[in-house]
Amino acid sequence: MTDPGTGVPDTHREQAQPGPAPDVTAQDAVRFWQRPGFSFEHVVLNIGFIVVTSAIVWGVLSRYVTEQPATWVQEVTSIAFAWVVFVGAAEVHRNGKHVSVNLLTSFLPRRGQALLAVAGEIFVTLYCFYAAWLSLVQTIASNSASTPMLGIPLSVPFAGLTVGFLLMALRGVQRLLRQVRRTEA
Repeated sequence: MTDPGTGVPDTHREQAQPGPAPDVTAQDAVRFWQRPGFSFEHVVLNIGFIVVTSAIVWGVLSRYVTEQPATWVQEVTSIAFAWVVFVGAAEVHRNGKHVSVNLLTSFLPRRGQALLAVAGEIFVTLYCFYAAWLSLVQTIASNSASTPMLGIPLSVPFAGLTVGFLLMALRGVQRLLRQVRRTEA
């Protein structure tokens, strides 16, 4: 038999020898999470979109195809949508695609623009940590209440707010470190 792409007989190809599994280090785990185009936010957003879409489709089907409409759809979509909105805001912040106005800053020298960007990022990061703290307090306080249909604790949608602001703050720290390195260079 020959390899279809090269015409070289299969017997001449080297075969991988089984051996011990490579050790996975913390640095490997960090590299996994820092791959281009991959983020924790993407994972949460995709799960949220799947939940929202599936629940809405099921709600429509149950209303118009069966005799029993699904009454829980509104609760599930509201909770998933809250997660999508706030974790999505963290993704936007991670990519630096948030709204900005540079009418005045464009007239500053490069060094002034860089220092102002660092100051702005510090302010935004501190604000996001503070908002994450406040939303965590609200999440804990709302744990005793629940949704009427499914009995899901109201801390679940508020946790999306907490996670979103915490991710924005952590991504702000990452962006701040990058800006400081660029300013020094």
